[in-house]
Amino acid sequence: MHLLYVDEAGPDNREYFVVGGLTIHEQGVLPMADALEQLASQLPDRARGAEFHAGPMRRGAGVWRRITPQQRAQLRQALVELLTQGAPGSQHAPVLFAVAMHRASFPHHDTHERAYEEFFARPNGLLGRLANAGDPHRCVAIADKSTLEATLQRLMAVWRAQGASTGAAIGRMAAYAEVPLFVDSQASRLIQLADFVAHWVYRAYEQDDTSVLDQLLPAFDSEGESIHGLVHLIHDYRTCVCPACISRRR
Repeated sequence: MHLLYVDEAGPDNREYFVVGGLTIHEQGVLPMADALEQLASQLPDRARGAEFHAGPMRRGAGVWRRITPQQRAQLRQALVELLTQGAPGSQHAPVLFAVAMHRASFPHHDTHERAYEEFFARPNGLLGRLANAGDPHRCVAIADKSTLEATLQRLMAVWRAQGASTGAAIGRMAAYAEVPLFVDSQASRLIQLADFVAHWVYRAYEQDDTSVLDQLLPAFDSEGESIHGLVHLIHDYRTCVCPACISRRR
């Protein structure tokens, strides 16, 4: 079994909406959670219980205001290393996925439905490739609590039974064992990692800040030069120079 941790970034008044996250084999979950708690234990007392939310960490907001920029940068780099290398001693490194949707390119689409449909199709494709190679797995998606909970559960039920209709999502999402489950991010460090992925993909496309995405890129699902895990939904993808669009043109 693989677990897919999911979060989103990008308010309605912004140019981009991003869904991001990571899959990890069930046997890799506990080592990753332990590694994250180890990082938290190294912080000053006032921040040890804080969520690893990338936005407040980057800005130094809330409890992170009392943590020095150097300490926050060190923590950010440690999270990058966990996402790209896996937890120490674990044989199960995470695989990253994200969809960055340019809202204006799809004026007749529901932003959330279109982005999530494309997003969920990507881990489904990875697990399909693993199954074809003789290593079958199913997946359960775990997302941060959201006002979209009922909508996403309804849509996933349709995608699993009847198939989806757009882009890479055409066909049944048979790898998912259940509709998405929703938890409070305070209770799951791995949901906080999904927030980290979504935030830095959003920063790359909304703010042209690729400093972290450039480091995370090798961890996105890929085959050779084809990047499956990072998707840029934009009308002018033929002229875009981001790694996802370059891969798509290939």
